[in-house]
Amino acid sequence: MHGRWRLFRHDAGQASGPPAWVYVVLFTACLLIGIWSARTFGAVVIWPANGVMLAALLQLHRRQALTVLAACLVINLAANVVRGDPMPFLWLNALLNLGQVCLAGLIARRVGGAALDLRRPRRLTNFALLAVTPAVVLSALFIVTVAASLHYYPPALYLFTVVRYSAMEILGLLIVTPALLLIAKSHRFRDTAPASPRETVGLLVLLVAVTTLVFLQPLAPVIFLVFPVLMLVAFRVSPVWVARAVILIAVIGGASTVAGHGPATLTRMLTVPGLESVPLVIHRLNIFYLFMLAVVLTALPVSTVMSARRGLVARLEARTRAAQAARRRAE
Repeated sequence: MHGRWRLFRHDAGQASGPPAWVYVVLFTACLLIGIWSARTFGAVVIWPANGVMLAALLQLHRRQALTVLAACLVINLAANVVRGDPMPFLWLNALLNLGQVCLAGLIARRVGGAALDLRRPRRLTNFALLAVTPAVVLSALFIVTVAASLHYYPPALYLFTVVRYSAMEILGLLIVTPALLLIAKSHRFRDTAPASPRETVGLLVLLVAVTTLVFLQPLAPVIFLVFPVLMLVAFRVSPVWVARAVILIAVIGGASTVAGHGPATLTRMLTVPGLESVPLVIHRLNIFYLFMLAVVLTALPVSTVMSARRGLVARLEARTRAAQAARRRAE
């Protein structure tokens, strides 16, 4: 571990990324999509709102970050009222979202450094395992324990709810926050990836086409076909575009799963005593969560490793050219 116990970005740090109001707009859009998904399909696939809030906390300076966090808390409370959350969950969910983001941000600063450069594989791993996962699991245990104290939860239902809540929010943080942080530093990736702009577009179109075919066909659970194309994308394009590719897969796969399409609908669900009240779509989402965890844990590390390797090769070539030039001058 390295770094200090710092929550906000240092005031002397160079500003990059979108302005503060963009994070508020993104947070509001995530809440609206969540409300629409819950009312249309009876389930929220992934919770990306906290990922937006965490990216704002890690990217903005103190005053701007506090303003965004306060605005997001108010908007979250208003969204809970519109959604019809009962007491005490109306205010408890909003406070837990804020607390989860602050805890994850505080640990991320400590284990990843003040700049939190997620292009480095070790920092990305520390961010996922030491910052995101503990913060989400603690909030999941707390909210589910409160719910179980008000309404009896059998042990199987309690464990199932904790796992689903944790997977839903961990994916939201791991998909959205690295993407926004990498996009904010996209100027550092110029001319570092071997793929040309035309090839990058072509690879993303191919990935979208394969993912759409996999999740819309009702014949076979061929979800593994996504990974060869995803690996090709990770090897050829910059981490910024890989993060965007992961978001595209999450959108296509999540929408198809809750709509009743894709490999999850072809999976035979086990009958577990105590989970009879859980809707079928929620059971199917667990299959999708496993798939997305595999996508995130495969694509982002490979992309950061390749980016670091290309950086090392470029520096080695530059030093070799400098040494050769110095030798020619000496001769």
